Amino acid sequence: MAKNARSVLKESLIDFIFQDTSLMDYVFLGIPLYSRSELITRYFIFILLFLILWSIFIPKSLLYVVILVFVSHFLNWFFNGHGYQIFFEVIDMEYSADKAIEYVLKLREESMRRGLHVMIYGSWARGKASKKSDLDIFIINVHGSIFSGLKMCFISLKYRFLALFNLLSVDIYVIDKVEYLVWRSKRVPEESPIILNDPTDTIRRIYRGERELKEFIEDIQKTYKSS
Repeated sequence: MAKNARSVLKESLIDFIFQDTSLMDYVFLGIPLYSRSELITRYFIFILLFLILWSIFIPKSLLYVVILVFVSHFLNWFFNGHGYQIFFEVIDMEYSADKAIEYVLKLREESMRRGLHVMIYGSWARGKASKKSDLDIFIINVHGSIFSGLKMCFISLKYRFLALFNLLSVDIYVIDKVEYLVWRSKRVPEESPIILNDPTDTIRRIYRGERELKEFIEDIQKTYKSS
């Protein structure tokens, strides 16, 4: 368990340095800030958590302020989809197939109603998912406007809460730059996304193929625990 705890702290720190500061965008992708909306939302949640903790504990020294910063970041990181991955590793938690399917279909219905571009990527899109695999989801801000992106972030927050209540590990992010998907389609050519909605065919023009939603649901039923 100690080894898992160290691994969790290491992953949290790496996320903080590369992803939450958008350094990864420049170093690995050469794309300046592919998700401004996501970054703004994360910092908003982080600051809110920090202020709440400050009001509760009222730090008396710089050390306690630093501790509050890292606790606030860790809670934010946990809420952003990584929390149940920790539980799975530490206590061997199992995900519910029925809850996962219901979650995906609910998101699909809302994305169609709102005209959102939504896809599932990652191990499920590569056909290599295991019972430890989480659901990796992109909401694509095709027009790239910050206002549209922030509205989509509120929707992603809603589905983060839904995942939290349903004991599911879900990474759901808003992408402001379509160029990132172009980069990803070349970087991970074996990935065929599960497209929940693509009203302008933006995703389909980038990727050469896709996995059918029916096939994805069958995989979840085989992989996750039956309820």
